[in-house]
Amino acid sequence: MLGGGLQLALIPTPLIAAAIVVFALTPRQARAARVVAGAGIAATIALLAVEAAFLNGSGRIEASLGTPVAGITYLLRLDLPGATLGLAAAAAGLLLLFESDRQPGQVSALLVCVTGTIVAGLAGNVVMLVGGVEIAGVGTLLMISATRGRPGRGGLVAIGLEHVAVLGLLVAAVQLLSSAGTTDFAVIPAGAMGATVAGPWAAAGVMRLLSPAFVPIRGTRTPTAAWATTGAIPCGAIVLLRLREAAAGPLPEQITIGLAAVGGAAAIVAVVVALRRSGVPVVVGRALCVVAASPVIALTGIAGASAGAAVAAGVCSLMLVTALTPAWEHIGRGRGGMALAAFAFGAAGALPIGFGITALILELSATVSIGRPGAALLAALGVAGLLGAVAAVRAAARLLTSDAGRDHRRYPSVLATAAAVVSVIAAVVPGRIATSVLAALNSGGLTEPIGATAIRSDAGDWAGGYVVVAFVIVAAGVWAFATLAGWSLAAPSISDASAADARRVVGLGFARRLRPAMVRGNAWLRQTDEWLVGQPRLAVVLVGALLAIAFIH
Repeated sequence: MLGGGLQLALIPTPLIAAAIVVFALTPRQARAARVVAGAGIAATIALLAVEAAFLNGSGRIEASLGTPVAGITYLLRLDLPGATLGLAAAAAGLLLLFESDRQPGQVSALLVCVTGTIVAGLAGNVVMLVGGVEIAGVGTLLMISATRGRPGRGGLVAIGLEHVAVLGLLVAAVQLLSSAGTTDFAVIPAGAMGATVAGPWAAAGVMRLLSPAFVPIRGTRTPTAAWATTGAIPCGAIVLLRLREAAAGPLPEQITIGLAAVGGAAAIVAVVVALRRSGVPVVVGRALCVVAASPVIALTGIAGASAGAAVAAGVCSLMLVTALTPAWEHIGRGRGGMALAAFAFGAAGALPIGFGITALILELSATVSIGRPGAALLAALGVAGLLGAVAAVRAAARLLTSDAGRDHRRYPSVLATAAAVVSVIAAVVPGRIATSVLAALNSGGLTEPIGATAIRSDAGDWAGGYVVVAFVIVAAGVWAFATLAGWSLAAPSISDASAADARRVVGLGFARRLRPAMVRGNAWLRQTDEWLVGQPRLAVVLVGALLAIAFIH
Protein backbone atom coordinates (compact mmCIF):
# COMPACT_ATOMS: atom_id res chain seq x y z
CA MET A 1 0.00 0.00 0.00
CA LEU A 2 1.35 3.42 -0.96
CA GLY A 3 1.86 6.09 1.66
CA GLY A 4 0.02 9.35 2.16
CA GLY A 5 -3.07 10.03 0.11
CA LEU A 6 -1.63 8.77 -3.16
CA GLN A 7 -3.13 5.29 -2.86
CA LEU A 8 -6.67 6.66 -2.63
CA ALA A 9 -6.17 9.27 -5.34
CA LEU A 10 -4.92 6.57 -7.73
CA ILE A 11 -8.10 4.47 -7.50
CA PRO A 12 -10.18 6.42 -10.08
CA THR A 13 -7.16 7.24 -12.26
CA PRO A 14 -7.57 4.23 -14.64
CA LEU A 15 -11.20 5.23 -15.23
CA ILE A 16 -10.26 8.80 -16.08
CA ALA A 17 -7.50 7.67 -18.45
CA ALA A 18 -9.82 5.16 -20.15
CA ALA A 19 -12.54 7.82 -20.55
CA ILE A 20 -10.09 10.19 -22.24
CA VAL A 21 -9.03 7.48 -24.69
CA VAL A 22 -12.58 6.33 -25.45
CA PHE A 23 -13.80 9.89 -26.09
CA ALA A 24 -11.27 10.09 -28.94
CA LEU A 25 -12.45 6.88 -30.66
CA THR A 26 -14.85 6.77 -33.60
CA PRO A 27 -18.03 4.64 -33.84
CA ARG A 28 -16.12 2.16 -36.02
CA GLN A 29 -13.80 1.46 -33.10
CA ALA A 30 -16.53 0.24 -30.74
CA ARG A 31 -14.67 -2.99 -29.95
CA ALA A 32 -11.49 -1.09 -29.04
CA ALA A 33 -13.57 1.24 -26.85
CA ARG A 34 -14.98 -1.69 -24.90
CA VAL A 35 -11.54 -3.21 -24.46
CA VAL A 36 -10.02 0.05 -23.20
CA ALA A 37 -12.95 0.68 -20.87
CA GLY A 38 -12.81 -2.88 -19.57
CA ALA A 39 -9.12 -2.53 -18.79
CA GLY A 40 -9.72 0.75 -16.95
CA ILE A 41 -12.61 -0.61 -14.87
CA ALA A 42 -10.73 -3.83 -14.07
CA ALA A 43 -7.71 -1.83 -12.89
CA THR A 44 -9.91 0.34 -10.66
CA ILE A 45 -11.60 -2.75 -9.20
CA ALA A 46 -8.19 -4.24 -8.41
CA LEU A 47 -6.93 -1.04 -6.75
CA LEU A 48 -10.12 -0.63 -4.74
CA ALA A 49 -10.13 -4.27 -3.64
CA VAL A 50 -6.50 -4.10 -2.52
CA GLU A 51 -7.10 -0.98 -0.45
CA ALA A 52 -10.32 -2.40 1.01
CA ALA A 53 -8.40 -5.48 2.13
CA PHE A 54 -6.33 -3.29 4.47
CA LEU A 55 -9.47 -2.22 6.33
CA ASN A 56 -9.61 -5.63 8.04
CA GLY A 57 -13.39 -5.54 8.23
CA SER A 58 -13.64 -2.17 10.02
CA GLY A 59 -12.08 1.24 10.32
CA ARG A 60 -11.20 3.61 7.49
CA ILE A 61 -8.31 5.08 5.54
CA GLU A 62 -8.25 8.89 5.22
CA ALA A 63 -6.09 11.19 3.15
CA SER A 64 -6.15 14.91 2.46
CA LEU A 65 -5.17 16.29 -0.93
CA GLY A 66 -4.93 19.88 0.22
CA THR A 67 -7.08 22.81 1.34
CA PRO A 68 -7.56 25.17 -1.62
CA VAL A 69 -10.09 27.31 0.27
CA ALA A 70 -10.22 27.93 4.00
CA GLY A 71 -12.44 25.31 5.60
CA ILE A 72 -12.78 23.23 2.42
CA THR A 73 -10.47 20.24 2.20
CA TYR A 74 -10.11 17.72 -0.60
CA LEU A 75 -10.58 14.85 1.83
CA LEU A 76 -10.66 11.22 0.67
CA ARG A 77 -11.82 8.38 2.87
CA LEU A 78 -12.14 4.67 2.20
CA ASP A 79 -14.43 2.56 4.38
CA LEU A 80 -16.56 -0.53 3.86
CA PRO A 81 -19.80 1.19 2.73
CA GLY A 82 -18.02 3.28 0.10
CA ALA A 83 -15.84 0.38 -1.04
CA THR A 84 -18.80 -2.03 -1.29
CA LEU A 85 -20.97 0.30 -3.37
CA GLY A 86 -18.01 1.35 -5.50
CA LEU A 87 -17.08 -2.26 -6.25
CA ALA A 88 -20.70 -3.11 -7.08
CA ALA A 89 -21.02 -0.19 -9.51
CA ALA A 90 -17.69 -0.95 -11.16
CA ALA A 91 -18.52 -4.66 -11.50
CA ALA A 92 -21.86 -3.78 -13.10
CA GLY A 93 -20.10 -1.46 -15.54
CA LEU A 94 -17.62 -4.17 -16.45
CA LEU A 95 -20.38 -6.72 -17.13
CA LEU A 96 -22.27 -4.22 -19.30
CA LEU A 97 -19.26 -4.04 -21.62
CA PHE A 98 -19.80 -7.67 -22.64
CA GLU A 99 -22.76 -6.55 -24.78
CA SER A 100 -21.50 -6.17 -28.34
CA ASP A 101 -23.80 -3.28 -29.33
CA ARG A 102 -22.21 -0.78 -26.94
CA GLN A 103 -21.04 2.23 -28.96
CA PRO A 104 -18.12 4.48 -27.91
CA GLY A 105 -20.57 7.18 -26.77
CA GLN A 106 -22.29 4.79 -24.41
CA VAL A 107 -18.97 3.35 -23.24
CA SER A 108 -17.57 6.78 -22.39
CA ALA A 109 -20.80 7.70 -20.57
CA LEU A 110 -20.54 4.44 -18.63
CA LEU A 111 -17.00 5.33 -17.56
CA VAL A 112 -18.14 8.75 -16.35
CA CYS A 113 -20.95 7.16 -14.30
CA VAL A 114 -18.56 4.72 -12.63
CA THR A 115 -16.00 7.48 -12.02
CA GLY A 116 -18.60 9.61 -10.27
CA THR A 117 -19.65 6.70 -8.06
CA ILE A 118 -16.05 5.90 -7.12
CA VAL A 119 -15.36 9.54 -6.23
CA ALA A 120 -18.58 9.70 -4.17
CA GLY A 121 -17.62 6.49 -2.39
CA LEU A 122 -14.16 7.89 -1.59
CA ALA A 123 -15.50 11.26 -0.44
CA GLY A 124 -14.51 12.16 3.10
CA ASN A 125 -16.65 15.26 3.38
CA VAL A 126 -19.78 16.78 1.87
CA VAL A 127 -17.83 18.88 -0.65
CA MET A 128 -16.19 15.85 -2.25
CA LEU A 129 -19.51 14.00 -2.13
CA VAL A 130 -21.14 16.78 -4.15
CA GLY A 131 -18.38 16.47 -6.77
CA GLY A 132 -18.78 12.71 -7.13
CA VAL A 133 -22.56 12.83 -7.38
CA GLU A 134 -22.41 15.59 -9.98
CA ILE A 135 -19.91 13.63 -12.09
CA ALA A 136 -22.26 10.64 -12.03
CA GLY A 137 -25.10 12.98 -13.08
CA VAL A 138 -23.06 14.08 -16.09
CA GLY A 139 -22.58 10.42 -16.96
CA THR A 140 -26.34 9.87 -16.82
CA LEU A 141 -26.90 12.82 -19.16
CA LEU A 142 -24.32 11.47 -21.60
CA MET A 143 -25.88 8.00 -21.44
CA ILE A 144 -29.46 9.04 -22.16
CA SER A 145 -28.28 11.25 -25.03
CA ALA A 146 -25.83 8.71 -26.53
CA THR A 147 -28.39 7.17 -28.92
CA ARG A 148 -29.54 10.38 -30.61
CA GLY A 149 -26.38 12.36 -30.03
CA ARG A 150 -28.20 15.03 -28.02
CA PRO A 151 -30.38 15.03 -24.92
CA GLY A 152 -34.14 15.33 -25.35
CA ARG A 153 -36.35 17.62 -23.34
CA GLY A 154 -37.29 14.82 -20.97
CA GLY A 155 -33.63 14.05 -20.35
CA LEU A 156 -32.82 17.68 -19.63
CA VAL A 157 -35.73 17.92 -17.20
CA ALA A 158 -34.62 14.73 -15.42
CA ILE A 159 -31.02 15.89 -15.08
CA GLY A 160 -32.27 19.31 -14.00
CA LEU A 161 -34.26 17.74 -11.16
CA GLU A 162 -31.27 15.73 -10.01
CA HIS A 163 -28.99 18.78 -10.23
CA VAL A 164 -31.38 20.92 -8.17
CA ALA A 165 -31.46 18.16 -5.55
CA VAL A 166 -27.65 18.08 -5.44
CA LEU A 167 -27.68 21.83 -4.89
CA GLY A 168 -29.53 20.98 -1.69
CA LEU A 169 -26.51 18.92 -0.65
CA LEU A 170 -24.33 21.94 -1.41
CA VAL A 171 -26.61 24.12 0.72
CA ALA A 172 -26.18 21.64 3.58
CA ALA A 173 -22.39 21.89 3.17
CA VAL A 174 -22.49 25.69 3.35
CA GLN A 175 -24.62 25.61 6.49
CA LEU A 176 -22.31 23.07 8.12
CA LEU A 177 -19.29 25.23 7.33
CA SER A 178 -20.93 28.30 8.84
CA SER A 179 -22.23 26.57 11.97
CA ALA A 180 -19.77 23.74 12.68
CA GLY A 181 -16.73 24.85 10.68
CA THR A 182 -16.37 21.47 8.92
CA THR A 183 -18.12 19.10 6.52
CA ASP A 184 -16.06 16.04 7.45
CA PHE A 185 -18.42 13.11 8.03
CA ALA A 186 -16.42 11.84 11.00
CA VAL A 187 -16.44 15.09 13.03
CA ILE A 188 -19.79 16.73 12.24
CA PRO A 189 -21.39 17.51 15.62
CA ALA A 190 -24.69 15.77 16.25
CA GLY A 191 -26.31 19.09 17.16
CA ALA A 192 -25.46 20.54 13.75
CA MET A 193 -27.80 18.15 11.91
CA GLY A 194 -30.90 20.29 12.12
CA ALA A 195 -33.80 20.24 9.70
CA THR A 196 -32.23 22.87 7.45
CA VAL A 197 -29.17 20.65 7.00
CA ALA A 198 -30.70 17.16 7.03
CA GLY A 199 -33.62 18.10 4.77
CA PRO A 200 -31.63 19.26 1.69
CA TRP A 201 -29.10 16.48 2.28
CA ALA A 202 -31.81 13.83 2.28
CA ALA A 203 -33.48 15.34 -0.81
CA ALA A 204 -30.27 14.82 -2.82
CA GLY A 205 -30.26 11.09 -2.05
CA VAL A 206 -34.01 10.64 -2.46
CA MET A 207 -34.04 12.15 -5.96
CA ARG A 208 -31.24 9.81 -7.03
CA LEU A 209 -33.04 6.72 -5.72
CA LEU A 210 -36.30 7.79 -7.41
CA SER A 211 -34.59 8.62 -10.72
CA PRO A 212 -36.06 5.54 -12.51
CA ALA A 213 -39.45 7.24 -12.13
CA PHE A 214 -38.61 10.34 -14.18
CA VAL A 215 -35.58 9.58 -16.39
CA PRO A 216 -37.03 9.09 -19.91
CA ILE A 217 -37.56 5.57 -21.15
CA ARG A 218 -37.30 6.33 -24.88
CA GLY A 219 -38.55 2.88 -25.81
CA THR A 220 -35.80 0.46 -24.83
CA ARG A 221 -32.86 2.18 -26.52
CA THR A 222 -31.36 3.60 -23.35
CA PRO A 223 -30.53 0.77 -20.93
CA THR A 224 -31.66 1.59 -17.41
CA ALA A 225 -28.90 -0.40 -15.78
CA ALA A 226 -26.19 1.53 -17.65
CA TRP A 227 -26.86 4.73 -15.70
CA ALA A 228 -28.86 3.50 -12.69
CA THR A 229 -26.71 0.61 -11.44
CA THR A 230 -23.42 2.36 -12.16
CA GLY A 231 -24.31 5.92 -11.12
CA ALA A 232 -27.66 7.11 -9.83
CA ILE A 233 -28.58 4.34 -7.37
CA PRO A 234 -25.18 3.82 -5.68
CA CYS A 235 -24.68 7.60 -5.42
CA GLY A 236 -28.11 8.03 -3.83
CA ALA A 237 -27.35 5.20 -1.42
CA ILE A 238 -23.99 6.74 -0.47
CA VAL A 239 -25.65 10.11 0.19
CA LEU A 240 -28.26 8.58 2.52
CA LEU A 241 -25.78 6.30 4.30
CA ARG A 242 -23.47 9.26 4.98
CA LEU A 243 -26.45 11.21 6.29
CA ARG A 244 -27.27 8.45 8.77
CA GLU A 245 -23.62 8.28 9.80
CA ALA A 246 -23.32 12.03 10.33
CA ALA A 247 -26.58 12.20 12.28
CA ALA A 248 -25.54 9.28 14.55
CA GLY A 249 -29.16 8.95 15.61
CA PRO A 250 -32.64 9.88 14.44
CA LEU A 251 -33.06 12.77 12.04
CA PRO A 252 -35.23 15.76 13.04
CA GLU A 253 -38.84 14.74 13.46
CA GLN A 254 -40.21 16.72 10.51
CA ILE A 255 -37.57 15.25 8.18
CA THR A 256 -38.27 11.71 9.43
CA ILE A 257 -42.00 12.14 8.86
CA GLY A 258 -41.40 13.68 5.43
CA LEU A 259 -39.15 10.82 4.33
CA ALA A 260 -41.67 8.24 5.54
CA ALA A 261 -44.47 10.02 3.68
CA VAL A 262 -42.45 10.26 0.46
CA GLY A 263 -41.41 6.60 0.65
CA GLY A 264 -44.92 5.33 1.33
CA ALA A 265 -46.52 7.50 -1.37
CA ALA A 266 -43.90 6.56 -3.95
CA ALA A 267 -44.45 2.86 -3.25
CA ILE A 268 -48.24 3.11 -3.71
CA VAL A 269 -48.04 5.20 -6.89
CA ALA A 270 -45.37 2.96 -8.41
CA VAL A 271 -47.29 -0.26 -7.76
CA VAL A 272 -50.44 1.24 -9.30
CA VAL A 273 -48.46 2.11 -12.42
CA ALA A 274 -46.99 -1.41 -12.52
CA LEU A 275 -50.45 -3.00 -12.35
CA ARG A 276 -51.96 -0.72 -14.98
CA ARG A 277 -49.02 -1.13 -17.41
CA SER A 278 -48.42 -4.85 -16.95
CA GLY A 279 -48.24 -5.29 -20.72
CA VAL A 280 -45.26 -2.92 -21.08
CA PRO A 281 -42.19 -4.61 -19.49
CA VAL A 282 -40.05 -1.47 -19.43
CA VAL A 283 -42.64 0.52 -17.50
CA VAL A 284 -43.30 -2.34 -15.06
CA GLY A 285 -39.57 -2.69 -14.46
CA ARG A 286 -39.09 1.00 -13.75
CA ALA A 287 -42.06 0.90 -11.35
CA LEU A 288 -40.58 -2.08 -9.51
CA CYS A 289 -37.32 -0.15 -9.13
CA VAL A 290 -39.27 2.63 -7.40
CA VAL A 291 -41.08 0.10 -5.18
CA ALA A 292 -37.70 -1.31 -4.11
CA ALA A 293 -36.35 2.19 -3.39
CA SER A 294 -39.33 3.35 -1.34
CA PRO A 295 -38.56 1.47 1.94
CA VAL A 296 -34.98 2.75 1.89
CA ILE A 297 -36.26 6.32 1.65
CA ALA A 298 -38.94 5.79 4.28
CA LEU A 299 -36.58 4.26 6.88
CA THR A 300 -33.59 6.58 6.38
CA GLY A 301 -34.66 8.98 9.14
CA ILE A 302 -35.20 6.25 11.74
CA ALA A 303 -32.36 5.30 14.07
CA GLY A 304 -31.68 1.86 15.50
CA ALA A 305 -30.09 -1.43 14.57
CA SER A 306 -33.18 -2.85 12.84
CA ALA A 307 -33.65 0.24 10.69
CA GLY A 308 -29.95 0.23 9.80
CA ALA A 309 -30.08 -3.41 8.70
CA ALA A 310 -33.27 -2.73 6.73
CA VAL A 311 -31.75 0.24 4.90
CA ALA A 312 -28.66 -1.80 4.03
CA ALA A 313 -30.81 -4.68 2.78
CA GLY A 314 -32.96 -2.30 0.76
CA VAL A 315 -29.90 -0.81 -0.92
CA CYS A 316 -28.68 -4.29 -1.89
CA SER A 317 -32.12 -5.23 -3.22
CA LEU A 318 -32.41 -2.02 -5.24
CA MET A 319 -28.98 -2.51 -6.80
CA LEU A 320 -29.97 -6.04 -7.83
CA VAL A 321 -33.32 -4.90 -9.25
CA THR A 322 -31.73 -2.24 -11.44
CA ALA A 323 -29.08 -4.74 -12.53
CA LEU A 324 -31.89 -7.11 -13.62
CA THR A 325 -33.51 -4.53 -15.92
CA PRO A 326 -31.61 -5.58 -19.09
CA ALA A 327 -33.33 -8.99 -18.86
CA TRP A 328 -36.71 -7.51 -19.84
CA GLU A 329 -35.57 -4.37 -21.68
CA HIS A 330 -33.65 -6.44 -24.25
CA ILE A 331 -35.07 -9.96 -24.12
CA GLY A 332 -32.49 -12.38 -25.48
CA ARG A 333 -33.23 -14.96 -28.13
CA GLY A 334 -34.39 -18.47 -27.38
CA ARG A 335 -36.01 -19.91 -24.31
CA GLY A 336 -33.13 -18.72 -22.17
CA GLY A 337 -33.89 -15.06 -22.79
CA MET A 338 -37.59 -15.43 -21.96
CA ALA A 339 -36.88 -17.53 -18.88
CA LEU A 340 -34.34 -14.99 -17.63
CA ALA A 341 -36.80 -12.13 -18.17
CA ALA A 342 -39.58 -13.94 -16.31
CA PHE A 343 -37.26 -14.89 -13.44
CA ALA A 344 -35.94 -11.33 -13.27
CA PHE A 345 -39.47 -9.98 -12.90
CA GLY A 346 -40.13 -12.45 -10.07
CA ALA A 347 -36.94 -11.48 -8.25
CA ALA A 348 -37.63 -7.75 -8.76
CA GLY A 349 -41.16 -8.19 -7.43
CA ALA A 350 -39.86 -9.64 -4.12
CA LEU A 351 -41.13 -13.16 -4.78
CA PRO A 352 -39.34 -15.86 -2.75
CA ILE A 353 -36.88 -16.59 -5.56
CA GLY A 354 -34.50 -13.70 -4.95
CA PHE A 355 -32.96 -11.47 -2.31
CA GLY A 356 -35.87 -9.01 -2.58
CA ILE A 357 -38.04 -11.06 -0.22
CA THR A 358 -35.31 -11.02 2.45
CA ALA A 359 -34.95 -7.25 2.14
CA LEU A 360 -38.73 -6.79 2.29
CA ILE A 361 -39.02 -8.87 5.48
CA LEU A 362 -36.24 -6.87 7.15
CA GLU A 363 -37.86 -3.59 6.05
CA LEU A 364 -41.31 -4.55 7.29
CA SER A 365 -39.81 -5.81 10.57
CA ALA A 366 -38.04 -2.49 11.08
CA THR A 367 -41.30 -0.66 10.38
CA VAL A 368 -43.12 -2.81 12.94
CA SER A 369 -40.49 -1.89 15.53
CA ILE A 370 -41.51 1.78 15.23
CA GLY A 371 -44.80 1.00 16.92
CA ARG A 372 -48.13 2.74 16.45
CA PRO A 373 -46.68 5.82 14.66
CA GLY A 374 -45.45 3.53 11.88
CA ALA A 375 -48.81 1.84 11.23
CA ALA A 376 -49.61 3.88 8.11
CA LEU A 377 -46.12 3.32 6.71
CA LEU A 378 -46.35 -0.41 7.45
CA ALA A 379 -49.66 -0.61 5.58
CA ALA A 380 -48.27 1.30 2.59
CA LEU A 381 -45.10 -0.76 2.31
CA GLY A 382 -46.93 -4.04 2.93
CA VAL A 383 -49.59 -3.35 0.30
CA ALA A 384 -46.94 -2.17 -2.16
CA GLY A 385 -44.88 -5.31 -1.59
CA LEU A 386 -47.88 -7.59 -2.11
CA LEU A 387 -49.21 -5.79 -5.20
CA GLY A 388 -45.68 -5.47 -6.57
CA ALA A 389 -45.42 -9.26 -6.52
CA VAL A 390 -48.78 -9.48 -8.34
CA ALA A 391 -47.60 -6.99 -10.97
CA ALA A 392 -44.35 -8.93 -11.44
CA VAL A 393 -46.25 -12.20 -11.92
CA ARG A 394 -48.59 -10.60 -14.46
CA ALA A 395 -45.70 -9.10 -16.42
CA ALA A 396 -43.78 -12.39 -16.37
CA ALA A 397 -46.87 -14.31 -17.51
CA ARG A 398 -47.40 -11.94 -20.43
CA LEU A 399 -43.80 -12.37 -21.47
CA LEU A 400 -43.97 -16.17 -21.34
CA THR A 401 -47.17 -16.32 -23.41
CA SER A 402 -46.13 -13.86 -26.12
CA ASP A 403 -43.20 -13.05 -28.37
CA ALA A 404 -43.36 -9.31 -27.70
CA GLY A 405 -40.03 -7.56 -27.31
CA ARG A 406 -37.90 -10.61 -28.09
CA ASP A 407 -34.71 -9.80 -29.98
CA HIS A 408 -33.61 -12.86 -31.95
CA ARG A 409 -30.18 -11.33 -32.59
CA ARG A 410 -29.15 -10.89 -28.95
CA TYR A 411 -27.96 -13.25 -26.27
CA PRO A 412 -29.32 -12.81 -22.73
CA SER A 413 -27.69 -9.94 -20.85
CA VAL A 414 -24.53 -10.88 -18.95
CA LEU A 415 -25.25 -8.33 -16.21
CA ALA A 416 -28.84 -9.51 -15.73
CA THR A 417 -27.72 -13.14 -15.63
CA ALA A 418 -25.08 -12.37 -13.00
CA ALA A 419 -27.58 -10.34 -10.95
CA ALA A 420 -30.12 -13.17 -11.08
CA VAL A 421 -27.53 -15.70 -9.89
CA VAL A 422 -26.38 -13.43 -7.05
CA SER A 423 -29.98 -12.71 -6.04
CA VAL A 424 -31.03 -16.34 -5.83
CA ILE A 425 -27.84 -17.37 -3.98
CA ALA A 426 -28.32 -14.55 -1.46
CA ALA A 427 -31.92 -15.69 -0.96
CA VAL A 428 -31.07 -19.38 -0.51
CA VAL A 429 -28.06 -18.89 1.76
CA PRO A 430 -28.56 -15.48 3.40
CA GLY A 431 -26.49 -16.56 6.38
CA ARG A 432 -23.45 -16.87 4.12
CA ILE A 433 -23.98 -13.96 1.72
CA ALA A 434 -26.44 -11.42 3.08
CA THR A 435 -25.04 -10.94 6.56
CA SER A 436 -21.53 -10.04 5.37
CA VAL A 437 -22.79 -7.49 2.84
CA LEU A 438 -25.27 -5.95 5.28
CA ALA A 439 -22.56 -5.61 7.91
CA ALA A 440 -20.30 -3.92 5.35
CA LEU A 441 -22.95 -1.33 4.46
CA ASN A 442 -24.03 -0.71 8.05
CA SER A 443 -21.88 -1.98 10.87
CA GLY A 444 -24.47 -0.86 13.44
CA GLY A 445 -27.18 -3.09 12.01
CA LEU A 446 -27.55 -6.25 14.08
CA THR A 447 -27.82 -9.07 11.53
CA GLU A 448 -26.15 -12.38 12.29
CA PRO A 449 -26.29 -15.83 10.69
CA ILE A 450 -28.18 -18.64 12.35
CA GLY A 451 -26.89 -21.01 9.71
CA ALA A 452 -26.31 -21.02 5.99
CA THR A 453 -30.00 -20.65 5.16
CA ALA A 454 -31.28 -18.34 7.91
CA ILE A 455 -30.43 -15.02 9.53
CA ARG A 456 -31.37 -13.25 12.75
CA SER A 457 -32.01 -9.54 13.13
CA ASP A 458 -33.31 -7.27 15.86
CA ALA A 459 -36.87 -7.99 14.74
CA GLY A 460 -36.59 -11.78 14.68
CA ASP A 461 -35.42 -14.68 12.55
CA TRP A 462 -35.85 -15.21 8.82
CA ALA A 463 -35.31 -18.68 7.32
CA GLY A 464 -34.88 -17.44 3.77
CA GLY A 465 -33.40 -20.58 2.23
CA TYR A 466 -36.23 -22.84 3.38
CA VAL A 467 -38.88 -20.40 2.14
CA VAL A 468 -37.26 -20.20 -1.29
CA VAL A 469 -37.19 -23.98 -1.68
CA ALA A 470 -40.80 -24.31 -0.46
CA PHE A 471 -41.98 -21.59 -2.84
CA VAL A 472 -40.30 -23.22 -5.84
CA ILE A 473 -41.95 -26.56 -5.04
CA VAL A 474 -45.40 -24.98 -4.61
CA ALA A 475 -45.01 -22.86 -7.75
CA ALA A 476 -44.02 -25.92 -9.79
CA GLY A 477 -47.10 -27.76 -8.55
CA VAL A 478 -49.40 -24.85 -9.39
CA TRP A 479 -47.85 -24.55 -12.86
CA ALA A 480 -48.30 -28.27 -13.49
CA PHE A 481 -51.95 -28.19 -12.37
CA ALA A 482 -52.66 -25.11 -14.50
CA THR A 483 -51.11 -26.83 -17.53
CA LEU A 484 -53.21 -29.98 -17.03
CA ALA A 485 -56.37 -27.90 -16.53
CA GLY A 486 -55.69 -25.83 -19.63
CA TRP A 487 -55.63 -22.52 -17.78
CA SER A 488 -54.09 -19.51 -19.50
CA LEU A 489 -51.34 -17.73 -17.62
CA ALA A 490 -52.11 -14.31 -19.08
CA ALA A 491 -55.29 -12.74 -20.34
CA PRO A 492 -54.96 -11.69 -24.01
CA SER A 493 -56.01 -8.13 -23.28
CA ILE A 494 -53.10 -6.65 -25.19
CA SER A 495 -51.73 -8.02 -28.42
CA ASP A 496 -48.06 -8.22 -29.19
CA ALA A 497 -48.34 -5.36 -31.65
CA SER A 498 -50.24 -3.13 -29.24
CA ALA A 499 -47.76 -3.96 -26.47
CA ALA A 500 -44.92 -2.86 -28.74
CA ASP A 501 -46.81 0.32 -29.60
CA ALA A 502 -47.50 0.96 -25.92
CA ARG A 503 -43.80 1.44 -25.29
CA ARG A 504 -43.88 4.46 -27.55
CA VAL A 505 -47.22 5.89 -26.46
CA VAL A 506 -47.09 5.68 -22.67
CA GLY A 507 -49.37 8.48 -21.48
CA LEU A 508 -51.42 8.66 -24.68
CA GLY A 509 -54.63 7.71 -22.84
CA PHE A 510 -54.21 10.64 -20.48
CA ALA A 511 -53.63 12.98 -23.42
CA ARG A 512 -56.79 11.69 -25.12
CA ARG A 513 -58.84 12.39 -22.00
CA LEU A 514 -57.53 15.95 -21.95
CA ARG A 515 -58.26 16.56 -25.64
CA PRO A 516 -61.96 17.62 -25.32
CA ALA A 517 -61.15 20.19 -22.66
CA MET A 518 -58.23 21.49 -24.71
CA VAL A 519 -60.43 21.78 -27.82
CA ARG A 520 -63.05 23.76 -25.90
CA GLY A 521 -60.39 25.99 -24.37
CA ASN A 522 -58.83 26.61 -27.76
CA ALA A 523 -62.23 27.60 -29.21
CA TRP A 524 -62.83 29.99 -26.32
CA LEU A 525 -59.42 31.59 -26.78
CA ARG A 526 -60.06 32.00 -30.51
CA GLN A 527 -63.38 33.74 -29.84
CA THR A 528 -61.74 36.00 -27.29
CA ASP A 529 -58.99 36.84 -29.76
CA GLU A 530 -61.49 37.67 -32.52
CA TRP A 531 -63.36 39.96 -30.11
CA LEU A 532 -60.21 41.73 -29.00
CA VAL A 533 -59.19 42.38 -32.61
CA GLY A 534 -62.14 44.72 -32.93
CA GLN A 535 -61.55 46.38 -29.55
CA PRO A 536 -58.12 48.02 -29.69
CA ARG A 537 -59.30 51.15 -27.94
CA LEU A 538 -60.73 49.09 -25.05
CA ALA A 539 -57.37 47.37 -24.52
CA VAL A 540 -55.57 50.73 -24.53
CA VAL A 541 -58.01 52.19 -22.03
CA LEU A 542 -57.71 49.15 -19.72
CA VAL A 543 -53.89 49.16 -19.78
CA GLY A 544 -53.82 52.89 -19.21
CA ALA A 545 -56.22 52.63 -16.28
CA LEU A 546 -54.14 49.91 -14.66
CA LEU A 547 -50.97 51.94 -15.04
CA ALA A 548 -52.70 54.98 -13.59
CA ILE A 549 -53.90 53.04 -10.58
CA ALA A 550 -50.46 51.58 -10.01
CA PHE A 551 -48.30 54.69 -10.39
CA ILE A 552 -50.48 57.77 -9.81
CA HIS A 553 -51.42 58.60 -6.25
